[in-house]
Amino acid sequence: MAKIIVYIDDKKLEAESGKTILEVCRENDIEILTMCHLEGITDIGACRLCLVEIEGNNKLLSACTTKIAANMVIKTKTERIKKYQRITTELFFAERNHVCSVCVANGKCELQKLGYKVGLDHIRYPFLFPQCEVDTSHEWYVLDHNRCIMCTRCVRVCAEVEGAHNWDVMNRGNQVRIISDFNTPWGESTTCTSCGKCLHACPTGAIWPKDIVQGQLNKNPGMITELIEKRKLGL
Repeated sequence: MAKIIVYIDDKKLEAESGKTILEVCRENDIEILTMCHLEGITDIGACRLCLVEIEGNNKLLSACTTKIAANMVIKTKTERIKKYQRITTELFFAERNHVCSVCVANGKCELQKLGYKVGLDHIRYPFLFPQCEVDTSHEWYVLDHNRCIMCTRCVRVCAEVEGAHNWDVMNRGNQVRIISDFNTPWGESTTCTSCGKCLHACPTGAIWPKDIVQGQLNKNPGMITELIEKRKLGL
């Protein structure tokens, strides 16, 4: 592809036309916060953490879904952006029931790391404390809606990489939920292949294997990206 010039945080960069702002930033070691992004699957701009300012546009745009243009001037670390990233992170914690001390993902959770990144030391919004179910019907895995942040990485990985289309989304607002096979218990699914890709894609402790306890969850989302690249090469 043709090379174009863009300016990110006062740096003049040469990048391939057609790439997203997020791709260019990561290629040039410019940190962009993300939660719904996973390398190799379709970006949807759901988490609103990778917001950037673009000169000439009053709106904050998601870096993962916005493609670069010639001479585009981009800011990634303004006070306005930091403010919204902090608000978004607080709302993640307030919306469901995240108790890090008893979570299987404690110490290895992307949401927990995000809290540290934005300097989260308290939450200014009222906790919703929703009554969320825990689906233990699967032979090997657990789905805990209390820890889900609706990034839909599991949905996209199941559809785009495994091709099973087991996961989907039901309802809206604070009643939105990840569902298996048109809202049947996961263990009764006729489409799930038990591959475990959704477990590795999940950034929190919402999906985990039954044979572990607090703090023992180990995930490898990079495995999914590696698999996608190998498929492209025909390996």
